[in-house]
Amino acid sequence: MRMRCFVLTLIVTMVATIAASFDACADAFEAGFVNLTLTDPVEGGPMQVIVVYPTRSAAGTTTLDPFTISAKRDAPPAPGSYPLIVFSHGASGTNLGHHDSLTALARAGFVAAAVEHPRDNFRDDSGFATDLQMIGRPHHIVALIDGLLAHPTMGPLIDKNRIGMVGHSAGGYTALLIAGAVPNFALAREYRAAIEKKPDLQPALQRADAAGRQRRKPDLEYISDPRVRAVVLWAPGFGYAFDKDGLSKVHVPILLYRPSKDVIVPHPWGAERIAEFLPTRPEYRVLEGAGHFVFFAPCPWMLSLTAGQVCTDPSGINRAEIHERLNAEMIAFFRQSLPPN
Repeated sequence: MRMRCFVLTLIVTMVATIAASFDACADAFEAGFVNLTLTDPVEGGPMQVIVVYPTRSAAGTTTLDPFTISAKRDAPPAPGSYPLIVFSHGASGTNLGHHDSLTALARAGFVAAAVEHPRDNFRDDSGFATDLQMIGRPHHIVALIDGLLAHPTMGPLIDKNRIGMVGHSAGGYTALLIAGAVPNFALAREYRAAIEKKPDLQPALQRADAAGRQRRKPDLEYISDPRVRAVVLWAPGFGYAFDKDGLSKVHVPILLYRPSKDVIVPHPWGAERIAEFLPTRPEYRVLEGAGHFVFFAPCPWMLSLTAGQVCTDPSGINRAEIHERLNAEMIAFFRQSLPPN
């Protein structure tokens, strides 16, 4: 009798182990990607998008100057239904700036998509500080989600009830608007008075002076998108433009990061202020010793030659190691905040 029980227990254990192995393999994807061109809903021109998704194809890399991304172009998508995470880059940025986070999400079973914001990217930042940037950015995100859901290949891969967003700097501001926030740039007066005598914060001051001044499309209005149900904020910009009233409609789960040596979004006018005024306290983490651009993917040497500020970290900071942690925490947050129905 004891021998029979032992054998049965052994069999059950082996079956459970094999089943667990199959479950683990089911989540062990590689990353494929496509480039898409959507229509800018603000001015009607082209809007460039990169989409990274799970695939069962062999691992591969693709060079998109100056970056090499860990994804294979046009690899066949793995069948299934996956959460969608959309990305918004910082001012004058690129949709490839967080490519390692996009590919990490794809390998973890997400579809990840990043838009290059028209008039606010490294090729053309002529919309900086105008309504094309400050109000137009959320329109780009709504159009991105609409375009992906309607796409004949990407649409069927996406679980439309499980959509999240990641935003860095001005992209964090964008994500807050998508979540229901409404900025008030009249609040910049208090911010300006607090930092105008600090020489190291002059870049931040110049941005505060410029933000929201110009209206090029008087009919452009702030919008949100309730389809986005969880948000990760990396050093969110323009925090001084939000108060309790402006954030009162933000009720999605939020994971919020502040680099302790950020001189672009100075403390306590960014993440700290946002955390204080949100209706529900977010998950709030401080990256000790890190600067504003630590969230940008580790730079290839060619980019380091021309974009020193973006690619340089304070002494003692290993960006690659930090990204391993950030990406793992991002994936865990979205798995918890966007559970299967």
